[in-house]
Amino acid sequence: MKKLFVIGMAALLLVAFTMPAMAKVKVGGIVFTDFYYLDRDKENAHFWGQGNGDDSYSNTTIQVPNITRLYARWTNEDNVGMYIEWGLGQKASGIEGSSDDDGSFLRHAYGWWDVNPMFSLLVGKTTTPFSPLNPSQLLGTRDGSLNIIGAGYGEFYSGRFAQVRGTFRFGKMARLEVALVDQHGGNQGPWTYKEDNMWIPRVDIGVPLYFGPIHVYPSFLWNYKTVDQAQPAVDDNITTWVGSIATKMGFGPFGLSAEGQYGQNWGNTRGLIGIGFPQQISAAHLTSNDTNIEDAKTWGFWIDASWKFGSITPHIIWGMMNTENEDYNPTTNTNYDVEGQTMMLGISVPIDLAKGFRIRPEVFWYDDGDKDYSGTGAPENVNLGKYLVAGVQFQITF
Repeated sequence: MKKLFVIGMAALLLVAFTMPAMAKVKVGGIVFTDFYYLDRDKENAHFWGQGNGDDSYSNTTIQVPNITRLYARWTNEDNVGMYIEWGLGQKASGIEGSSDDDGSFLRHAYGWWDVNPMFSLLVGKTTTPFSPLNPSQLLGTRDGSLNIIGAGYGEFYSGRFAQVRGTFRFGKMARLEVALVDQHGGNQGPWTYKEDNMWIPRVDIGVPLYFGPIHVYPSFLWNYKTVDQAQPAVDDNITTWVGSIATKMGFGPFGLSAEGQYGQNWGNTRGLIGIGFPQQISAAHLTSNDTNIEDAKTWGFWIDASWKFGSITPHIIWGMMNTENEDYNPTTNTNYDVEGQTMMLGISVPIDLAKGFRIRPEVFWYDDGDKDYSGTGAPENVNLGKYLVAGVQFQITF
């Protein structure tokens, strides 16, 4: 992977410096360095498998997280362009495409053609039109957890995947973005099946709307698959869908971003809502009589409020996520309901000290909630505990 990265970047730079005069090329990058303290209570340390399982756990980390990146952007006189971005740094568990602890991986690789002012075509690997906003929270991508952008604590992150996308523009106030996305992969939940007849791509749709300082982002995701497994009488269809509504606004120094989502069987499609109990139960499963597939329901939201004081912009961020599974029986032929809920609350303070140099102190508190069981044959509820992440992130942009 490292050799591939070196060869790829060398080729990229060679192309950049030998492009025709009419082409526009930009090469840059961002280097992040995290320095933070993590403190888990006893229940949370046991849930994450850290420490000896009977005590709390704390740790100090200094790392280059894998949101560090190098990129190149190229456009020509025919409105054709290309963007390539390599991620560098240490792996965070659960991130699609992550490599070794100190490896590299491809974050984005796509091209586009602006056919006319009303339509453009994009092909390649990048984020999708679904759930386009993230909270301004970037510290903490190690110790078995993915804390950045509130994933698993309010944010549904749809991932970066191969896709074919068309964008239709309706003046300056609206766009329609429709993407056909690679549909393979996903979490199988507490039972094993073989994906079958995977001929329908995942469909991600976004409709950005612009009303002066207020932007609104409705979006929708749909994925359908059939599965083949041991019991021939079992319903063999799994449908994933998630709806999202987001907004971003600014009035003078005040800024506000927020997003809310609701859907079913999020775990059965490719993407990421974070690592934790809501993620573990976010996939469809067999009912206790092994005759039907029960859908998992998930909702989440986050709010990010900020106020700019010159070069300092404090953000207060709050988020929650909940997954509920009915008639859940991962190991025994009993039926009971299970629910998991997480929450985050904290402050992030980006401070621009010089051109291209930023620090970001952050303090965030996370509650992993309970394994909340109910119904016939249900086990005892399990407290999954809480943890704190506090530190500073250094960012150099070039």
